[in-house]
Amino acid sequence: MSQDPSLVAIAATARWRARIVAAAASAGITLADPLAGVPGIRVLTCARGDLAAIVPRLARDGEPSRPAIGAHSDSIADRELRDAVADVAALLSLHGNVVLDLDAGGRRRPPARPDVVVSAGPSRPQWTEPAVTLPVGTDRRGGPLTVALTAGPGFEGALLELARLVEADAA
Repeated sequence: MSQDPSLVAIAATARWRARIVAAAASAGITLADPLAGVPGIRVLTCARGDLAAIVPRLARDGEPSRPAIGAHSDSIADRELRDAVADVAALLSLHGNVVLDLDAGGRRRPPARPDVVVSAGPSRPQWTEPAVTLPVGTDRRGGPLTVALTAGPGFEGALLELARLVEADAA
């Protein structure tokens, strides 16, 4: 599925997609889920700026308010994308989050998987776990710079809150 890089893509389970669509409706935003009720990770898209209205309306099922966050750095070859990921990690740390460098310390002992991972947005995402990809700027050739936030199970609300912070900063 081809993704418009100017839109925010939210990959979520059927339960979370239903919650997101309901929150969007309560905010007066039309957001359709053509695969409502279909199990598995599926994608919803919304316009830039919509997360600011949707996320505050979502209930947070008792998940931790400060998830462990990790960000890739040296493993991203493209300098502009690496800088975009570093900027997002720095923004999240300014909001009181501790962000671990997932590429630090060599390959001998990989760090434990954090609850939320910040990385470069793939051009063809696989959508195997809850994630949000969002445009954060343009590269020197005018193409979009896209960053991905991916969450482990149970951190969907935190994922959307972090994405809302990033989107607000990129606006």
